[in-house]
Amino acid sequence: MVFRTQQGTQSQTFKPPPPDFSLNLLEVHDFNAEHSPNHPLFRYMTDDEIAQTIYWGEAVQAFHVAQGFVQTLVKNDHIDSQPPPVIAILATLDSITYYTLLMGIMHAGFVPFPLSTRNSETAVAHLLKVTNAVYVFANLDNAMQSLAQNACHQLGEGHDIQILPTPVFDDFYKPTQKDFKSSTSSRKIELDDTAFILHSSGSTSFPKPIKISHRNFLAHGIEPYYGETDYCGQVTSAAGSPMFHMMGVIHVPQTAMVGVILGVFQPKNIPVIPTPENVFKNALVTKCIIMMAVPSMLETWAKDPVKVEVLAKYRVVFFGGGPLVPAVGNELVKKGVTLRTGYGLTEIGGVSNMSQQAFKEGWEYFSISPKIDPVFLPVEGMDNIVQLIVKKCKTHTPNVLDTVIDGQPAFDTKDLLVRHPTNPSLFKIYGRADDQIMHSTGEKTNPLPIESLLLRDERITHAIMFGRAKFQAGVLITPSDALVFDPADTVKLAEYRNLIWDVVQRANDISPQHSKIFKELIVVTTPSKPLELTAKATPRRGSSLKAYEEEIEKAYQALEESSQPDIQAPTVWDTVSVHEHDDLFRVGADSLNATYIRNTITRALRDAKSEQMPLASIRALPENFVYDNASVAALSKFVLDIPYAYATGTGVGEEKHKKEDGGDDDDDPEGDYQWPKMGQPGETILQVRKGKGEPPLMIIHGAGGRADGMIHFQQKFRSALWLFQVTPDLPRKSLREHAEFYYRKVKEVRPHGPYRLAAYSGSHLIGFVMVEMMLKDGEEVIQFDLIDQSPSFMFSGLNEDGRGFADSDSVQTNGNGTARPDRPPMEPSFPNPNFDITSPSFRSTYKSRMPYGLYGMAAREGRTQILGVLIDAWEGRPAPDVLVKVAETLKWYADESWDFVAGLPGYQESNVPQFKNTWERCLFAIEHWLKNISGISRVPITVYVASYGAIGSVKDKTEKEKWKESGLGVRRCFPDARVVHVDTGHALILGNTEVIKDLQRGFI
Repeated sequence: MVFRTQQGTQSQTFKPPPPDFSLNLLEVHDFNAEHSPNHPLFRYMTDDEIAQTIYWGEAVQAFHVAQGFVQTLVKNDHIDSQPPPVIAILATLDSITYYTLLMGIMHAGFVPFPLSTRNSETAVAHLLKVTNAVYVFANLDNAMQSLAQNACHQLGEGHDIQILPTPVFDDFYKPTQKDFKSSTSSRKIELDDTAFILHSSGSTSFPKPIKISHRNFLAHGIEPYYGETDYCGQVTSAAGSPMFHMMGVIHVPQTAMVGVILGVFQPKNIPVIPTPENVFKNALVTKCIIMMAVPSMLETWAKDPVKVEVLAKYRVVFFGGGPLVPAVGNELVKKGVTLRTGYGLTEIGGVSNMSQQAFKEGWEYFSISPKIDPVFLPVEGMDNIVQLIVKKCKTHTPNVLDTVIDGQPAFDTKDLLVRHPTNPSLFKIYGRADDQIMHSTGEKTNPLPIESLLLRDERITHAIMFGRAKFQAGVLITPSDALVFDPADTVKLAEYRNLIWDVVQRANDISPQHSKIFKELIVVTTPSKPLELTAKATPRRGSSLKAYEEEIEKAYQALEESSQPDIQAPTVWDTVSVHEHDDLFRVGADSLNATYIRNTITRALRDAKSEQMPLASIRALPENFVYDNASVAALSKFVLDIPYAYATGTGVGEEKHKKEDGGDDDDDPEGDYQWPKMGQPGETILQVRKGKGEPPLMIIHGAGGRADGMIHFQQKFRSALWLFQVTPDLPRKSLREHAEFYYRKVKEVRPHGPYRLAAYSGSHLIGFVMVEMMLKDGEEVIQFDLIDQSPSFMFSGLNEDGRGFADSDSVQTNGNGTARPDRPPMEPSFPNPNFDITSPSFRSTYKSRMPYGLYGMAAREGRTQILGVLIDAWEGRPAPDVLVKVAETLKWYADESWDFVAGLPGYQESNVPQFKNTWERCLFAIEHWLKNISGISRVPITVYVASYGAIGSVKDKTEKEKWKESGLGVRRCFPDARVVHVDTGHALILGNTEVIKDLQRGFI
C-alpha cells in the first residue's frame, strides 16, 4: 500500500528513518543520534513548573549507558544464548527511566518483558515461567521485592531467576556518563526475531505473554504514514500511559520512526502518581497539542469549564482503555473538543486510524486503519453488531495469529463492534464476545454499559454482571473501602442493597427487561475472598465468577423461592372447565415462544415427581405438542391426558427422548446452547453443536426458510451440527445467489472442507447448487443427505401438483380460512399441458396450490392446526407475523426454483415437441443438470423417504412404488445413492431417532 502522508516533511530537526524496514529499531536509534540529535524526544515539567527537554542525541547516549548497566549486572551469563534471553521488569519507574531501561536491555542483546505490578504472585510466576525469563528487575521496596521473590519461589527447581535492582534516572543521564562506550552485542538481529514481550490483561484467565517481532514493532511506529497527519514534532501527552502496557510501549517505535515528542512526568526516584490534575497541568506546561487520556480523567476534566476550554484548543483528544460516559463525550464535543476514540490491542497494535479529524457521525465512532485487513463476522441476533478478525496481509501482521480466514492466518479479537447504520466504514466499541451473557431465554446481555454506570458510583469499587444460562441477569459487587462488610450478615446485606438501589435503578432504566437487576441478584463479595485484579486494576471476570459460583447460585435459588412460592404441579389430575380457546399463533406466538411453553410444561411435569407422571412419559411427549394444541384449553387437556395415555400403555409421542448411550440429557456438555430469536440479520448459520472437532453436519431449512422444526436436534444430536435459516440480509434475486450467500457464510467460519451437508424438504435445489460450488472450489464433500424430497420428484409433474406442494385431497377451508378435512376445495388447474413456467398466470396458479399441498402432508400426520393459520397468512387474512414471513418465503422460493429451471441449458435447448408436456421438459432439464455436475460421482448421497410424507401425495400405487424405490427419483441420476425408508411423515421424520442417528453415521 502506498503511504498516505509522509512524515517529517516540515521538520528542521528530524530526518525520518527509512520506513522500509531496512533498519532494525536499534539501528534506527543510532540513525536518529546521527541525523536528528537536536530533535526533542522527551519533555517534562520540573518542580518549578517549567518545561525541560531531552533530545535524541542525549537519549541515545543514555540508551548505550543503560546497555552497559545491563551488561555489567548480567556479566557474561547468557550473552550468546539463542534465542535471546528474556529480562523482565517488575517495577514502578518514571517514563523516561523505564523507556531507557527497555532500550538498554535491547541494545545489550536481550528481550525486555515489562510486567504489571498489579499482577498476583501466581500470575507473575506464570509469566516468568512460560517466557523462560532469566532475570527480573524489581524495585528495592519491601512490597515489590516480596512480590518478585515469592513469584520466583513458586517456580521451583530448574527455573533459577536472578532479581536485579532497578536503576534510577541519574544512572543513565549523569553528565559523567556522556562519553560512556558500551560493548556491542554480538547477536545478529533478524526482523522476525522477538524484540519485545508484553502480556495481556488476563481478564478471563492468567495473563498471556505476547511476543512482538522487530518487524511488527517498527510497523507500529510507521502507523502515521497511513493516516492524514504528519505527526513529526507534535507533543503528545503520555504522562498517564504505563510503560508495561501497549498504550505506553507504542510510543517507543512512534517516537523513533516519526519524531513524535512525548510529554511525560519529571523523572524522580519515587515516580509521580498520575492524577487528573497533574496529568492536565503537565500537558499544559510541556505545550502538548495531542492529549491521550483514559475515560476517568476526561470525566473529571469535563466537570471543570476552564479545563474544557483548554481541551478545546488541543488538536485532538484521544481516549482509550475503556468506555466514556456518552453524556460526557457529548458535552465535550458540544464545547468544541475534538474527541476521538483510540482503539487497539496488544495482539495487534493500533486498529483505529490516527486521523485527527472529527467524524460528523459521532465522537464514539472510528475508522479502521487502511494498513489492516479486517474481517467482520455478523453476530447472531444483533443488528449491525460484528466481531472483528484481523488477517495477516502485506502491510500488517498481528502479533498473535490464532485462526485462519480465507486461507490466511488471522487473529480473532473477540471484540464486538457496532457498524454505523449509514456509514459502513465507521465503527464503535460494543463489548467483548466472551463477555456477552447468554440467558436461558436466548436473549443476550451486554454487561459493559451497565457495569460502567454502576462503577461511576463512589459506593461501588468493582461490578461484574452474571447470568449465563439463567433467566435473569445479576451483579457481583465489591463495596467501596468505607462500606466493606461481611455479606453473611443479612441485615447489613439488605442495607447495602438498599443503599445502592438508586444507581441500580438507573442502570435498569437503560437496560432491556432480561438485563434488569433484581435486589436478590446483587451478590456482595466477602472481605476474606477479594477479587483477583488484572494489570488494569479491573477484576478478572472468569476467575471472579468462578470464585463466587456458589454464592451466585444461592442468590438464584433465593430469587426463585421468593418469586414463585405457590406454583406447584396439581395433586389431582382431573378435567377442569376452561374457556381459553384463543389460538396462540394467531395472537403472535412464534416458534421460540412455542419452545419456551414446551420447556416450561415439561420442567413443571418433571418437578412434580408424580407416580402418574413418570419421567419416561414426559420424555415421550412429541416435539410439536404446542403446535398441535395451540390454545390454553387444548394444552390443558393435552397435559391432563398424559397420565391416562401412559397408564394404558398407548404413549403420547412417536419417539422416546433418549440418548444413544442411554444416558440422560443432563449429561450432555453441549446441552446449554441458547437459541437466539429466529430469523435475525447476520444469523444465517446457527452453530448449535460444536462436537469434538469433526466436520459439522450443515442442514438447510425447508422451503419456509426457518429452523424451528430442528430445534430438538440440539438435544438429540451428539456430533457437530449447524443449521441454516433465512434471514433479512439474504439476497433474493435468484436461487444461485441464494446458495452462493449460504456458501459464503460457510467459508467465513469454515474456510475449507471436508464438508457435510443435508437438505430438508424443498431446499434440495439449494443443497445441490452448494455441493456444485464446493466441488468447483476443489473442496471435498463427504456427505450429502436429502430428507424427504428431491429435484426429480418435485418436477415430475405427478398429478400436476408440483411434488411436495400437492395432495389437496380432503381439504376444505372454513369461512375464516382455517382448513378442515371435509372435501376438496375448488382449486385452479393447469388447462394447457405445455404451459410456460415463466408466465405470471402459471406462477399464480402454482403458488395458489402450494399451501394445500403442505396441508395434505400435515393432515397425513394429524398435524393441521398451524397449517390452517398458514393458509390465512398465505391468502392475506390476519395472521401472526412469523407465518406471514413463512408464506412470503415459500412464494419467493417457488419463483426462485422455477427461474432456476427455466435458466438450465436442458430446458432452453430441448425440443418442445419431443415431450408430452412441460413437466417432462422440466424433469429432463433438472436431471440433465444434476448428472453433469462435475465431481458429483464422488459425493456419497443418501435420501430419506417418509412413508406418508412427500410420497403420500402419489395416488397411483404403481407410480408410488416406483418413486419410493428410486428414492424419490434420486437414483434416476445417481444409481449408487443410498435410500433409507422410514415409517413416518414429512415433518415427523425430523424427530425420528433412527434418522437422527443415521445423519450422524461415522461421527458418533
